Amino acid sequence: MGNINLVNFENFNFSLKDLKFWGKKYEKSNSRILFVDDQEFPIVENLIEAGWAVEKINDLSNIDDDRVVRAQIIFVDYKGVGKNLSEKDEGIGVIRALKTKYRKSKRVILYSGHNRFTLGHDLKVADNYLPKNADTYEFIEMIESEIKKL
Repeated sequence: MGNINLVNFENFNFSLKDLKFWGKKYEKSNSRILFVDDQEFPIVENLIEAGWAVEKINDLSNIDDDRVVRAQIIFVDYKGVGKNLSEKDEGIGVIRALKTKYRKSKRVILYSGHNRFTLGHDLKVADNYLPKNADTYEFIEMIESEIKKL
């Protein structure tokens, strides 16, 4: 007859939190980025050419939109979007709604042609801020930095 090895699990404590890489690790190959902007924005094409999975929509009237659900990083323009969600606050209202619904599962970045001082307390609503006239490499740096926080 063969040998039987018994293991005593009485003093064995294990939690799923003990796993070092719990959750999905996002990187360029599996990240989706969404831009919400009512104007054409050349950075979108530049990011696509650089190999990022990017979609752009002119406006957002439903925070359960499939494109929102699929995205890990969402850039929201400050003005001209979200009037169906927040007539008064526009882009900031969209960001508030997204952060309330998705909390930490998505990174929401405000981008605007207005300077930081003009935006004031509105900057605190978003996870981060980038000026609309930033270069493509600055958007890529922001994406790479924010994707690590998920």
